[in-house]
Amino acid sequence: MSSRSHGHDHAPHGSTGVGSAGVLRFSLVANVGLLVVQIIGAAAFSSLALLADAGHQGSDVVALLVAVVAQAVAVRGPSNDYTFGLRRVEVMGALANAVLLLTAAAWVVVEAVQRLGDPPEVSGWGVAILGVAGLVVNGGCAWLLHRTGDRSHNVRGAALHLIGDALGSLGVVVAGTAVALGGADWIDTLVALPIAALLVWTGGGLVRRTTRILLEGTPSGVDPGELAKVISGHERVADVHHLHVWSVDSTTVALSAHVVVGVDSLHEAQLVAAEVERLLAEHGVVHATLAVECHPCEDDHPEGG
Repeated sequence: MSSRSHGHDHAPHGSTGVGSAGVLRFSLVANVGLLVVQIIGAAAFSSLALLADAGHQGSDVVALLVAVVAQAVAVRGPSNDYTFGLRRVEVMGALANAVLLLTAAAWVVVEAVQRLGDPPEVSGWGVAILGVAGLVVNGGCAWLLHRTGDRSHNVRGAALHLIGDALGSLGVVVAGTAVALGGADWIDTLVALPIAALLVWTGGGLVRRTTRILLEGTPSGVDPGELAKVISGHERVADVHHLHVWSVDSTTVALSAHVVVGVDSLHEAQLVAAEVERLLAEHGVVHATLAVECHPCEDDHPEGG
């Protein structure tokens, strides 16, 4: 005879990052304004480095927009159609952001190769000033997001975008200053290439992390063997098999397993399962589904009693 025991806590876990929603909205507005200024400046000053940074900035805006929407959708409760709720929306949003980053990187590289042979005249000081503005806006917003304590992939992905763009803006400052002081317009085009590499690094990391969740891979930092030892370490557990561990979203670790227990009643088996769930929760497992097996395993109440 077998019975099932479920973890019943379905509320979002991990650091909820109180205030992250407000910071995301503020960051979105600030980055939209900066994007408009950068596009105008890139055209006015003929700067590829600034245009590359604007491409990254555009992905920031999309990242923040997706993050705001995903955060609002992800907090909806479970339904008959989506029994875990819509928590994976934030993971899908992060994957969409990664694709945008890689696309922007490819465009910057193509444009840089075309410009290296014949770099246009660049207005160095104008580029440097806008680079400083980007550094302040993106660095400040990334710092505010970090301060919220929210560690979901959704918010972390948005913060990575901002940090990456802050570094890109630093490159723009360097390029603009070098052009203004040295008159070497080609430096602006050259600086665009490290910015493109930064886009690839950020986007590639997001692809790797999000696809691992969507493919239900073992969560990073979780060892199934160690969790099996945690379960089998209970004095009344005889064996553990068919153990699976995956992530529902970026913060919710789920586990299912068949657990053989040495008890004589279903009631005792359920008590053991509850104790095992508490042990697993101490090791970061938010939702545990245990198929309890015991031989013999009879109900406390005889048939007809």
